[in-house]
Amino acid sequence: MTIAIDGDPDRVGRLKRFYIPRLDLWIAAFLGLRRKDSVVRDVSVASSLGLSPLFAFISSCALVLAAEAANANRLGDGWAVSGFYAAIAMIFLPAAARIIHPAASRLERLSLIVTMTSAFFLVRVIRAPVAFIDHDEFLHWATVNDIIEAGRLFLPNPLLPVSPLYPGLEIITSALVNLSGLSVFAAGLVVLAVARIMLMLAMFLLFEKITDSSRIASIACLIYMGSSAFLLFDVHYSYESLAIPMLAAVLLSSENRSVEGDRVASWRTVFVTIVLIAALATTHHLTSYFCMVLLCITAVMECLRRGASDMRKRQAILLAFVAVVVPLAWSKIVGNPASNYILPVLAGGLQEVAQLVLGSNATRQLFVSDTGALAPLWQRYVTMAGVALICLGLLTGFLRSLVFNGQRRDVSILWPPTRWRRWRSSLLVVLILITLAYPVSIIFRLTRSGWEIGNRIGSLSFFGVAIVVAIAIVAFWDGASRSWVRATVLAAAATMVLLAGVISSEGPRILVPSGYEVSSDSSSIEPMGISAAKWTREWLGRDQRFSADRINRLLLSTYGRQKVATTLENWRDTSIAITASDFGPIERNLLIDAGVGFVMVDLRMTTDLPGVGVYFDGGAQDRNYMRPLPSSSLLKFNSKLDIDRNFDNGFMVIFDIERLGKTSQSSRRTGGDLQ
Repeated sequence: MTIAIDGDPDRVGRLKRFYIPRLDLWIAAFLGLRRKDSVVRDVSVASSLGLSPLFAFISSCALVLAAEAANANRLGDGWAVSGFYAAIAMIFLPAAARIIHPAASRLERLSLIVTMTSAFFLVRVIRAPVAFIDHDEFLHWATVNDIIEAGRLFLPNPLLPVSPLYPGLEIITSALVNLSGLSVFAAGLVVLAVARIMLMLAMFLLFEKITDSSRIASIACLIYMGSSAFLLFDVHYSYESLAIPMLAAVLLSSENRSVEGDRVASWRTVFVTIVLIAALATTHHLTSYFCMVLLCITAVMECLRRGASDMRKRQAILLAFVAVVVPLAWSKIVGNPASNYILPVLAGGLQEVAQLVLGSNATRQLFVSDTGALAPLWQRYVTMAGVALICLGLLTGFLRSLVFNGQRRDVSILWPPTRWRRWRSSLLVVLILITLAYPVSIIFRLTRSGWEIGNRIGSLSFFGVAIVVAIAIVAFWDGASRSWVRATVLAAAATMVLLAGVISSEGPRILVPSGYEVSSDSSSIEPMGISAAKWTREWLGRDQRFSADRINRLLLSTYGRQKVATTLENWRDTSIAITASDFGPIERNLLIDAGVGFVMVDLRMTTDLPGVGVYFDGGAQDRNYMRPLPSSSLLKFNSKLDIDRNFDNGFMVIFDIERLGKTSQSSRRTGGDLQ
């Protein structure tokens, strides 16, 4: 830019030394449109553990703080939740700064990733050290109990009918229980720990393979930890917790065959990948469908890529074909049960998103629970800051990642268009493209019905978000700078992303409150309900048919080994009979037709609104409560002569209604004889 200045010649000379950059060049540098703005300069460092023992000691100190915070929470101390989050940040921040700094070696980065992963898993153990407490864990615990006791698969599970049909997690757990004598809880922890370590190792090797940079790979692992499902949800005893590591193993295996020089070894790797795809298809439906999409798009990109050999194209097409056929065939064999509960949730989420886009009132208020509790101010600010940082990383990394993926280091694949098909890794292109799903997940999170959809989409899209943001950090935000200040600032930003993910998933409920809370999943699991469920097993016998609320049916199914009535099983909402103000013919016939023999009512439902928004199955009536249930509705069974009261501990009452069906049959026979 030229500047005309009259006056002192010395002043003119000084001003000429100032450089005013062109705006278009600044934008190009910010977005990474040019090759020189997307260059990654890895520093060669001798292989050693470096400072990883020191950071392992820091992580152990943070775990002590987490344990103290969890114990303080049980005692009702106010600092417990903040202290627990501080322990999480203490595990992550120092190691993240070391990983981001270019002075760390590959071995040190890998050891730090393993140390952090192990520490975060122990955080999950500290939160629930003696038993399963989260809702989804009970669903799969019931399935593995059936496998161990009956010695066969595919027994019905009314809590989640799809669980026995995708038994990968339960098969491994039951085998470990039978071989070792461990309890289901202990064996489940072992399986989850191995799966979590396998996930992070596979992701590191995968990212390193497609970027040729251990630094990018390790930073991508850091960013992936910011997924809302990483810290706790994906280490619940649930089939997704095993399926996500298997997905990473499938992608790593498929990428390894693309660089094999030996033809025989390459096809051997293809066979291993096919076996992993089949195992994934029998473990989790949604993850196998996501794998199907990834491999199909990768095959298309591989066929379009210039320079790809015919063998690589054939292998990519074969893997895509298997990824389509095997999950669909398995779903057809087991009866396609996933659609029964996925499609209604998806339809409700899409409907609320449409209402939100059209300007209707939002159905979910941010940072406010179903009981009206508002999240602390610092949690709200951290969550919004974390989302903003992810968006900033995607903005500076999306196009830069595409340029970085060019076959030649000195040209850009963005311009001219003749270079668009000259990428090195087709899988990296696909991972970059799936980051477009991240904003979609944010929109779904703004709705009540679509929150779960947004959570699942967000966790899967983080496969791409992690690598794109990592490339942005290495190529733009940090580069080859050896400044510890810059590395620490970037690590603090990554820590903000991690905490934002945890808060968006768990919020103030990351620790189980010291007192009971109504219909709040883990906050509602307590000794009195467990002892009542065990009482039914001891005095009523197993496999009795119960109708109960959302929490007690979990306890009855696992601790009591009873059968429970759910809408997922037969579409009969027996909660209508429990919550109705009167017990008339409609309610009576509903329980009889559902085969219910016992009704358990929990009078604590009369004290507060449900913490998760519903008392029972979440039907239309179950979501419309503006005040707690009246006790008169729950105790209306007392006035019926053909109903017995078998159990009462002051809060929980069990009614025996088996005579209802017999009375009805007797009445019909008598009426027929008179006629």
